[in-house]
Amino acid sequence: MSTQKPSIGRVVHFQHGDTPCAADVLAVNPDGSLALLVKPPNQQPYTTDNVEQAPEGATESAKWNWPPRA
Repeated sequence: MSTQKPSIGRVVHFQHGDTPCAADVLAVNPDGSLALLVKPPNQQPYTTDNVEQAPEGATESAKWNWPPRA
């Protein structure tokens, strides 16, 4: 299986405390970190920048990862 790469418009999960949230990729920075539009449940969306990817299978606060495959 090929490795996924983030790009503008893709959806990822952002770990907001204990809650995984949907987030849209707004930009991929030169260092590989992302600018995201985070959409927490029952809260206003917000932007965040320089977000690093969590290790695969790990949930780390304020980091992103790919949503699980259905």
